[in-house]
Amino acid sequence: MKNIYIICCMAALAVISSSCSQQLQRRYDQRHGTSSSSRDDSDRSYDSDYRSNSGTYKRDYDRVLNDSPRNDSQNAGSPGTADYNQQLIAQYQEMDKLGEVVLYELDNLENRYNVLINEYRTAKSAQKGVLADQLDRISADQLVLYRAYTNIYRNGKTNWVSVKRDVENDLRSVRRVADR
Repeated sequence: MKNIYIICCMAALAVISSSCSQQLQRRYDQRHGTSSSSRDDSDRSYDSDYRSNSGTYKRDYDRVLNDSPRNDSQNAGSPGTADYNQQLIAQYQEMDKLGEVVLYELDNLENRYNVLINEYRTAKSAQKGVLADQLDRISADQLVLYRAYTNIYRNGKTNWVSVKRDVENDLRSVRRVADR
């Protein structure tokens, strides 16, 4: 009875270790660019250069291309294509330019805030009310610009047109420019 129990435990451990090693291999394949959907080891070639101590798996791209022909009707704007990547790079550059404009406006507001704080320190009580209102307005504008800046990078990739319009409207409101 004890021998049967030991044999069953050994068999269970063998099944678990086999299952774990397959899962680890799939995870390794995913992280290192080989396909996890293919369980066939013929898709991978083992680079066993005798001069290097570290052999690595390499994906056999010739075999992959022959096994699954590329879909030529693929949209040029779909992820992974060169056109899509160029559009994304252009969008990121545009996001960065708008982000720089927001940072420039924040810098201007901070300089204006510092000037008003210095004036507030030396102002008479009649002027302090006006200066306090201006300081409050600058603080509110800074908050609007901080939110606009984070919106650029948080939501810009997924909905750039809307984010750009919102940020430009925020910039106009901070600059106190009316729509033409």
